[in-house]
Parts: sequence; C-alpha cells; structure tokens
Amino acid sequence: MDGPSKRVARALFAAVLVLAAGAVASSYATAEPNVARTHGSLADASGSGPGATGVADPEASPTGVTSDPVATGLTDPGGSPDGAASAAEDPLLVDPAEYDPGDLTVVGTQGFYASDEQAELVAFDRSGEVAYYEDDYRVYFDVDPVEGRPYTVEYLASEHRDGEACATVRTDRCTFNLFERVNLTTGETRTVYGELTPKIYSGRWHDVDRINETHVAVADILRDSVRVVNVTTDETVYEWNASAYFPDDVGGAAGDWTHINDVEVLDDGRFMVSVRNMDRVVFVEPGEGVDANWTLGEEDNYDILYEQHNPDYIPPERGGPAITVADSENSRLLEYQRVDPETGEATTADDGQWVRSWGWRDSRLQWPRDVDRLPSGNSLIVDTHGDRIAEIAPDGSVNWSHTVGMPYDVERLGTGDESAGGHSMRSIRDERGTTAGGSGSRSGVGVPLFQPANPDTGSDTVPPAGQITHPSRGPVETVWVALKELTPSLVVNGALYAAPSWVRFTDLAFAGLAVLTAVAWAGTELYWSQHSPLSSLRERLRRARDA
Repeated sequence: MDGPSKRVARALFAAVLVLAAGAVASSYATAEPNVARTHGSLADASGSGPGATGVADPEASPTGVTSDPVATGLTDPGGSPDGAASAAEDPLLVDPAEYDPGDLTVVGTQGFYASDEQAELVAFDRSGEVAYYEDDYRVYFDVDPVEGRPYTVEYLASEHRDGEACATVRTDRCTFNLFERVNLTTGETRTVYGELTPKIYSGRWHDVDRINETHVAVADILRDSVRVVNVTTDETVYEWNASAYFPDDVGGAAGDWTHINDVEVLDDGRFMVSVRNMDRVVFVEPGEGVDANWTLGEEDNYDILYEQHNPDYIPPERGGPAITVADSENSRLLEYQRVDPETGEATTADDGQWVRSWGWRDSRLQWPRDVDRLPSGNSLIVDTHGDRIAEIAPDGSVNWSHTVGMPYDVERLGTGDESAGGHSMRSIRDERGTTAGGSGSRSGVGVPLFQPANPDTGSDTVPPAGQITHPSRGPVETVWVALKELTPSLVVNGALYAAPSWVRFTDLAFAGLAVLTAVAWAGTELYWSQHSPLSSLRERLRRARDA
C-alpha cells in the first residue's frame, strides 16, 4: 500500500502536468488572430494572378522595363506546395479616399507551411484595419516605399521551381527571385528585376536596395556577395564578395557561408552590409573593400550582435552615425552610436567606436528581424516568432501592436526607404532629456540590462544611453526574460519555426516542463516498482557477493 509520501509526490506531479497543459491550452484559446489571415485565399491554387506569372499590367515607371518570367518558361506549377500561393479572388486594394499613406504600415511576411503561416504582403492602419492584401508568392522579404509615389512600394519575393523550369541553372529545384513594384491603390504590378538561382533556401534573396532609376544593389546569399545590377540590361556591373575579406574558417557551412541578408546604399556611395553568419555589419567602399575601422560586431562576441537582420544607417545630419539593428538571436532590438573614444562625441573618424545607445525587448519578443526609427522618434519593429508588428516609444512603451504571421520586414509609407527621416536616440535624448544618468559601453557590459518604462515621465522622456528599455518590469516579465537568457536561442527559434503559429516561447517552456515532469514521474514510479531495474541490479549484486 502506498504511503503518504508517495501520494503527495503523485499529487504534485499531476498538479504540475495539469498546470502546464492548462497554460498551453489557455495560450491556444486566447491567441490573437493574424490581422490579415481572413483576407487570404489558399483554396484555389490554380488562380492566374500576378503570383502565377510574376507580372501584371505594368505601372508607369522610371525604367520602363518589365522582366517576364513566363517568357522564359518559369510558370508556377499551381498546386505544388513549393509554388506560389494563390491570389485572393477579390484583391483588397487601398482606397486613397479612406487611407492617408502616412497612416499605413506595410509588412512582408515569410510564411512557413509546417507552422501554418501564410506568406503575405499587407498594408494596415494603426487600428489593425487591413487596407491592402496579397499572398501571391511563396515568401516575401524586403519591402520599401517608392519615393514620389505615396501609395507604391517595391518588394522582394521568391517562388520555388522544379523540373524543366530549372533547366538553365541545371538543378532539379530552384528559386526565382523577383523584385517588383506594386501600386497599392490599383494592384498594378511590374517586375523590375528577376533572377533564377540554383537552390531553394540559400537561393532566396532577402534584400534589394535601389541605387537609382536603373541600378539596384542585391544582397546575394548564395554567392556570398553584394552585386550592383543594371535592371535595364540585367547585367551585374559590380560585385563585392565576402571571400575577399573573411577567412573561410568563420561563418556557416558551404552553401550558406555568410548569409548576407541585407544591403543599404549610403549617400556617400558605401554599402552597409549585414553578414549574418559572421555576426557583423560591415561597410564596403566600392573598389576598395571593407573599411575595418567601421565594422560593428566582433568574432565570437555575441554581446554585441548575434545573427542580426536589417541594420539601418542614421547619418550625421540626423544625429548619427548610428545603426538600428535587430539583434535576432539575442531577441532584442538595438541602436549603436559611433563616438570618439576620448570625448564621447559623435564622429565619423576612423578611430571612432560603436557604443550601444538604445535597446528594447519584452518577454514576447523572439527572433526580431527589423527595426526602423520613424521621424516621430518611435521605432517600428518586427517580432518574427512573436508574430507581431509594433510601434515602440522612446521610453519603451508600446504605442500599438498587431499580430501578423511570421513578419520579416516592415515600413511606414511616407517615411522613405528604411524610414529615412528618423533620428538617432542620442539626438532624441539630447532634445527630450533622460530619466536618469548612465552611459553605455561598446558591448553593453557594465550597464543595467533593463530600464523599465517610467510611468511618471511619459513617452517623451528617454532612458539613459546603453540600457535596454522594457515596457513592464513586473515579476512575471522578469522571470520570463531571465529564462530566455538561460535557454539556447537557436534551439528555441528552430522549434518555433516549425511550431503552429500561435505557439510562443512561454508555450515551449510549459511544454518542456510537462515533458520533464512526465519523465520524472515515470522514473519515480519505476523506482518504486518491485520490477525496478535498480532493485533487480542490487539483488543480483547481493547474490554475487553471497555466492
């Protein structure tokens, strides 16, 4: 007969299992819906919208060039799980009489079939009302407003191909990358540039940045390079390859060595390049190579950056040099200011150092991949595994947020490419004041990890430099953020990548607790059992001694 201690232990095991299962079930039941989900259409995979051909009626443009994948036999296979998603039967377009462009936020989402996430290009207002929707492609990455065209954006999308469509690159499966322009009020779409690459995942470009009316810069993951392409002739006129600077014993595996996921063309002609697998942002002078004095990030120093995405440059005239960046594997959003090591003043000199000047995170933020500084001083953020787009005030408070499935890049219409009107947090801090004294360091070591939002000062007051702001610092948030620090981010993000869209970090934690509790309970029952392997082993050892 079981004693009281066994009954208590079993009750405790059962209570933990019930609580963990209840927490996961509650998360599922209360999950906020994707604001765009109801506008999509996955039912008819044989539709012939722009996703099936890559081209719709051309919009008048500076280049006047249309690249037609149909002409090269690159038609989508329709119902194939790796083909383009079908377009909604009645596309949702922006009504200019209802929406001012400055009120619209546009997001490109990645989607992932195993996690029931749908790739989407969506524009919505601050209330979450969807003003534009399309889901024509397998995946969307970069999206940028077009200067002088308030309701037009350019975006980067990919389609997977197979069979004869890949014959020119001599592989069984391949990717067609499309850089397209769409008028959100009419739906008219034009392919600015398209290119076939001989692989699937490492063949998908994540960023294209326009240089002028005829040239664009391509962050080419497969070629480990940044290329300048003339879109009127489809010719590559310049290429910088990472192998010219980085040794081959750093970075990732062959085929995805550097994972160059972002390029930004600066006003002075340099390229700012995110080399994700090297945890560094580098500045490339065409014809000269990398300016090592300007590099942000260090080998094996994850305190600075850990597999970052979408760095944006803030020039000196707006309080820089500064860089806002999604520090993805550290699940935080950061800004670094370049300063004189002696005076602490902003500088463009070669002996300048990058100092952390702002940061943000909360318990939901997981694998962020974009942060843009808006002209208002707020920051527009992408929380990929938190399935969220949000606007954050300088004090860390959340102005608004909406659930969007697996977002990658976000832009506010009317603010220019990568929100070109935003200022550095240093200049905002100088203008508005701070909540307390404090300073940062190159790696962030030696300063408090969090600065909670101060309810007495309001969103116009900025926390001190070097601290990572936080909207709420209650006990529950504290525990979850601390637990995140202790868990391996690559494992967590891999699990969330394949998990259903409603699953968050907290659900993984409760599920892990349930599994550990079940294993411990089973082991304990086995130990108590007369058939316990330990008891049998002890009995055999006793008999061996007595023999």
